[in-house]
Amino acid sequence: MVVDGDLRVPVDLRRPVLLGRGPGGWVVADRRTARAFLVDRDGSARRLPGASTESVLSADGRFYTTAGLVSDGENVVAVRRTRDGTRVASRVFRSWIDENVGRFVSPIDVAGRRVLLGGSGGRVMVWQWPRDRLRTVKDDRWHLQAGSLADDVAAGWTAPGQRCTFVAPLSRPGRQTWRSCTERVLAFAPGGRRMVTVDNGVEPSFQPVRQITLRRTDGRVLGRWSAVRIEDVTFESATRVTFRLVGTTQTSMVRCSASRCANASDPVPVG
Repeated sequence: MVVDGDLRVPVDLRRPVLLGRGPGGWVVADRRTARAFLVDRDGSARRLPGASTESVLSADGRFYTTAGLVSDGENVVAVRRTRDGTRVASRVFRSWIDENVGRFVSPIDVAGRRVLLGGSGGRVMVWQWPRDRLRTVKDDRWHLQAGSLADDVAAGWTAPGQRCTFVAPLSRPGRQTWRSCTERVLAFAPGGRRMVTVDNGVEPSFQPVRQITLRRTDGRVLGRWSAVRIEDVTFESATRVTFRLVGTTQTSMVRCSASRCANASDPVPVG
């Protein structure tokens, strides 16, 4: 069930992940199968080709990304139209041929006709997909964690082994607004003034996240939440963050501001 204010839309998924708004509805992924769907306001759902829990959705919901490793050191990144799943652009990145792109190249953000790309220590790039042009944002190693083209902000670390996170404008990566050696950034809010952070010792891809913190991008704490496990953290607006709250017996998506939380999906049994 997708819950949005007084609107309740049934979704036939046991572990739904709300990725964001799409044309006429919402883009929802299934954590069990990793597939994603465009869910209309009447509850009907259409599978989006290639989309998964890892897909990045543009702020206006018009486009989403897919990415995958097709061979050792060879990645393909694509942009698809959310309305019908049509692939509108794709590019292959070869880490052994294309200089300093890193072994894994991943979409971080989509804005208009641009995709922010980062990787495992390679250069940070902006791909203008209609003309298939690449622009380098930062040449040296920057492991991006999160970023926003529209809001000119990104977070990541550079020092191998140290992993101290810093937040800085994409246009001026050397101008840091916040730095921490104990926390990393999971997501930025639209507008680029808020972010969610997590303990730096936790790798959310395969370790349980038990606490997240809502901060301004200068580091000021606005809110903090704890649970047995927290998953699928994303911002729905400049002030509201959604995430899956997993308890001892039940789990549901919740929608939180700095002062209060409400269900974004009906609770279901854990399992």
